[in-house]
Amino acid sequence: MSTPPHLRRADADDAAEVTRLRLVMFASMGLVPEPDWTPVCETYFRERLAGDPQFVAYVIDAGDRLLSSSVGRYTWSLPRPGRAPYIGHIASVATDPGHRRQGYARLTFRAVHAHLVEAGCSRINLTATPEGEGLYRSLGYGDPTGPMPLTWTRPGEAHR
Repeated sequence: MSTPPHLRRADADDAAEVTRLRLVMFASMGLVPEPDWTPVCETYFRERLAGDPQFVAYVIDAGDRLLSSSVGRYTWSLPRPGRAPYIGHIASVATDPGHRRQGYARLTFRAVHAHLVEAGCSRINLTATPEGEGLYRSLGYGDPTGPMPLTWTRPGEAHR
């Protein structure tokens, strides 16, 4: 490593590394994307990180590569009493296997969470793997309250 690992906001130049870390996350879940998935994902991240004000990623930068990342986005929420105008979603929380258990995921996750709250989100969702559930619960995330959230998935696609 050329510089001490440090937290920073990601930019468009980080798209390839954020994609690589997303692949690390998928590998830990036993998922293998199609061969053409990587360039599509990299383009998606590059475009969003270049100028989408409702999209954010934070990373742990070691100079020669990224060690960890978390990604978030927010969108308008339908008006509801007692809620701010936006709903957020955090995803793609990943750390290189050789650098886990050093607090990097917690740092990137907390930075994304804080960004979404500052942007006006009163509710932030995520999908937790068994490995990450303890981290998220320790940061105040819990089971949904209110009506039961349900998800529709196109036939033939995995319910993950």
